[in-house]
Amino acid sequence: MYEPNEVLQTLTGRGHVSAEGCETVRVRYRVVIERRQGILVAHGTLIGSHAGLRPIWLEPDSVLRLKTGRRVDIALTDLVGDTAEFESTGVLAGF
Repeated sequence: MYEPNEVLQTLTGRGHVSAEGCETVRVRYRVVIERRQGILVAHGTLIGSHAGLRPIWLEPDSVLRLKTGRRVDIALTDLVGDTAEFESTGVLAGF
């Protein structure tokens, strides 16, 4: 059995975030991987250039590439200054 909203991992590092039609932005990330009702989800924060993150924030789908090369499909949910918050939008594989 599992606990509701069980945090499995917290990942930090430097990576890239991109969205179709937008330039790729270098970011520092903090990703929390947790299990919610039996499904793996991710959420966290990105720190990067506001000018670079803003166009990505306006797009519904984006991709975070971790320093390990793993890919997480995300949506930016908030952007204040150089800090963005995000939630995963796809299936998390390999976590």
